[in-house]
Amino acid sequence: MKRRDVINGLLGGASLCAMPRFASAAETTVRMALLPIDTDACLYYAKDLDYFQDAGIDADIQVIQAGSAVVSAIVGGSIDIGFTNPISLAAAHLRGVPIVAIAPGGVYAAHNATAAIVVPKNSKIKDARDFSGKTMACSGLKTIGQWAPAAWIDKNGGDSRQVQFVEMPFPDMPLALAQGRVDSAFPAEPFITQARDVSRVFVDAYAAIAPRFSIGIWVTTVQWADAHRDLVAKFAQVIARTATWANAHRDQSATILTKYIKLDPIVAKNMSRVLYASRLLPSEMQPIIDLAAHYGTLPTPAVSAEQLVYKA
Repeated sequence: MKRRDVINGLLGGASLCAMPRFASAAETTVRMALLPIDTDACLYYAKDLDYFQDAGIDADIQVIQAGSAVVSAIVGGSIDIGFTNPISLAAAHLRGVPIVAIAPGGVYAAHNATAAIVVPKNSKIKDARDFSGKTMACSGLKTIGQWAPAAWIDKNGGDSRQVQFVEMPFPDMPLALAQGRVDSAFPAEPFITQARDVSRVFVDAYAAIAPRFSIGIWVTTVQWADAHRDLVAKFAQVIARTATWANAHRDQSATILTKYIKLDPIVAKNMSRVLYASRLLPSEMQPIIDLAAHYGTLPTPAVSAEQLVYKA
């Protein structure tokens, strides 16, 4: 019996059967890449629940540590679809790189912080001004990983130009804090919870950007999308189906997450969980693009997010 059938029996099947089903088809291998964080874990859920199989897709899932590296892998042809952020997507677009968004990922919503500035438990940092002269680990320079905490610091009386941002993979941040190699960090879940023994949450920096916005999106090249329109449509429907399920089944999705990213079940149970979008909305991508334009990563006026979405 398939895992999906077992879960349908336990949950009554209503939530899993509510989304469109696809006719049986020979599976086509699609190479996909994600970051090892909750924000883009829909691939794991879809694979474990056989949603990709239902769509005739054999999901070859790879892990990459930075959104900018995902774009490079797509352009280089080593993967077909990957998870990145609107800033990296817009930057690629302005360089003439034919990358487009095809499906939504995690979104930030007020009062549901899944990324935060954290500091060591004994840190003397008390307000935004105290970050001057300090180091902060972030997942990527000149991306949301840097500009979100910069925006909070600047909006609350500090000067982000006086902060030394250091690019660092999420999994390395807890140890870097424990060893005193950085004064603060801006991790996403589950690494906020994993670092709780050595750090404390200082602030939800995303709140300085907008009440709701896209944290990441699924992208591919225009050429691949044009050559695989059916797979693009099926992938987007699988992501929508998975988002609906994951938002409604936190405990079950946490169990799947622990399997794929080797997460302690206690951490998975206690950490803040990301909200997944079921529709790709340019209006939810725009706040991050505007933020990057404000800090000079992207030119002003900011590129319109409408231009970054694939038009089949």
